[in-house]
Amino acid sequence: MVINANADLNENISKLSDKDKKERADAVNALVQIGKPAVSRLVLLLSDTDWKVRYRALEALGRIGDTSIIPDIIMLLTDEKDHVRYMAVKSLGLLNVSEVSAALIPLVNDENPYVRRAAEESIKKLAGK
Repeated sequence: MVINANADLNENISKLSDKDKKERADAVNALVQIGKPAVSRLVLLLSDTDWKVRYRALEALGRIGDTSIIPDIIMLLTDEKDHVRYMAVKSLGLLNVSEVSAALIPLVNDENPYVRRAAEESIKKLAGK
């Protein structure tokens, strides 16, 4: 049974770089179902050269909810790709740890309106408003 779980993990990790957007989204959902066993593999993908892989890895990590990876996510708040910054902000909001609010404040002035709005929403959520 463990072999199948590892095969499923490997298969879904590889699908994060699929050209098909639906395949990538399905892989995220499967990785969220796998949960904490997928975290270490997902963290490695945060430095992938493909922004879509970084984006989907962040999405899965935020939804899994493992707060131990907060420093890894904070590193991507300054990513060159606005989509990645957006998902880093959103993922930190999902982790529901109020201490990350300070890291989100600079993103309220991000060049991208979606990143700005996500930062504002996450900060309000973390403040309990």
